[in-house]
Amino acid sequence: MIDKKIREYLLPERILWETGGVKEAESLLRYNSDQAFFGGALGCVLEPGAAVLLDFGKELSGGVRIVCNECSGRKNARIRITFGESAMEALQPIGCKNATNDHAVRDEELTVPWVGELEYGNTGFRFVRIENKSTYSFTFRQVFAVYVHCNAERIGEFRCSDERLDRIWEVGAHTVFLNMQDYVYDGVKRDRVVWIGDMHPETSAILRLFGADERVERSLEFVRDNTPPSQWMNAIPSYSMWWLRIVYDYWLYTGKESFIRRQIPYVRELSERFAACVDANGDMTITDRFIDWPSSGDAAAQTEGVRALLKIALGCAVRLLKTFGTSTDTARIAACEKAADSLCRAKAKPCSNKQAAALSVLAELSEAEKTNESLFSVEPLKGLSSFLGYYVLQARSRAGDTKGALDLVRGFWGKMVELGATTFWEDFNIDWAEGAKPIDTVLASDEYDVHGDNGGYCYSGYRHSLCHGWAAGPVPFLSECVLGIRVLEAGCKRVEIAPDLGDLQWAEGAFPTPYGPLWVRHERVGNTIRTDFRAPKEVECIVRTKGIAPQREREKEILTISV
Repeated sequence: MIDKKIREYLLPERILWETGGVKEAESLLRYNSDQAFFGGALGCVLEPGAAVLLDFGKELSGGVRIVCNECSGRKNARIRITFGESAMEALQPIGCKNATNDHAVRDEELTVPWVGELEYGNTGFRFVRIENKSTYSFTFRQVFAVYVHCNAERIGEFRCSDERLDRIWEVGAHTVFLNMQDYVYDGVKRDRVVWIGDMHPETSAILRLFGADERVERSLEFVRDNTPPSQWMNAIPSYSMWWLRIVYDYWLYTGKESFIRRQIPYVRELSERFAACVDANGDMTITDRFIDWPSSGDAAAQTEGVRALLKIALGCAVRLLKTFGTSTDTARIAACEKAADSLCRAKAKPCSNKQAAALSVLAELSEAEKTNESLFSVEPLKGLSSFLGYYVLQARSRAGDTKGALDLVRGFWGKMVELGATTFWEDFNIDWAEGAKPIDTVLASDEYDVHGDNGGYCYSGYRHSLCHGWAAGPVPFLSECVLGIRVLEAGCKRVEIAPDLGDLQWAEGAFPTPYGPLWVRHERVGNTIRTDFRAPKEVECIVRTKGIAPQREREKEILTISV
């Protein structure tokens, strides 16, 4: 395997904190040299027990490169390096507020060479604390962040009349980009693994930012190859359902038939297993009904959420087998269609969980408008998860309430940005923001810490990931529901452009197709929306708006459409 990732070396932007005998710390903010030098070269001096906290300005994936000059007595020095996604995490030892070295070591003692350099770390971080553990002083010539990334070319774009939404889009795009390593990770600090059931918001963003991507393919096949069809992916039934949805979406967006054909034998196995999970009354025989951690204590939510996911998965199996299957798949297709019909007839249980309700709307098991009015619009910023919140946005837009969905993006994801987030968090509760200071703040011991004092389940305290790909839902939402770009035929051969600006004056952006980018711009002009688009000649664009017949064009053209 050849490592295709890029390594960039970045200087810190700020010295946030220092203690003990520290001299010339500000020199680390200027480029001096990436080469150690013997003979009195200047740098930052740390006396025994001294420490300094560096802020690199944004979340990164990678480690640090330390260029050292003199050490007293011409000896190697012992240092301690602590990485943090928040300033306070970088200042705390293992065990404090659940700080851990899980998945990626964030706190370690190391030896640095006299007149030499050390490169260390493979984690997610923005802040780095360096402490001198030796009994003598030593001098840094330079400390760089080693920014490791896939260097994928970003094609998808979004801009609009609201700068807050533009910033949220960029933070979401950066979140996804960092997690595109050798595989598609959940998080770059913790959960550096392929949790396939968590990936759908992330892969939805990747397809709208980068198009076809080898890391998505590698991740799908990695999980497939490590999960016999008799078992559930990641040991969770709903995660096998998500796998099938991601495979279907990948075909729809990329048209890569050779990749999809390699998945069909496994799709056949899953289709049979999924169909067998529905009894004659339309009830599910699945007992493990996990959809996400915040919903895990709500039995009704888990039942309705998994029921919706199962119906979606059955539909994906049918469409894939009808396209890529053979005559031997006729019985499988019929069994899946029968199971899906049975799920529709089963009586839904009352559910007040917004995530499960959103999945039910998207599976067409419940009414979008009614659910939006009775549930989504009630205390709209509460009762959300950063993972399944993406589907709440979609469901609200489907109910004709794109303005409400935009307000949700501004209020929920936007609040993380207000708190200093440069990537979106594993989970977030709007109540956490009350009285909170930004994550780049060094707090007093008795002050409230929005990172260390919150979280639950497997992500309490500093174990909580502040860069989780599943939280990037605003990226695909803004592209699909505001720009209105939806793929109608596999490989983007036919694409619908159905804008819904909500309360925006204008919005524009680009969307990757296998033939090149599709660009659109929508702008209010009096009582009309003016839509301009440029599309590759291979892509048929169908422009729709309420009350207006579809207009089909393959060439560049400017269209004016009534609202």
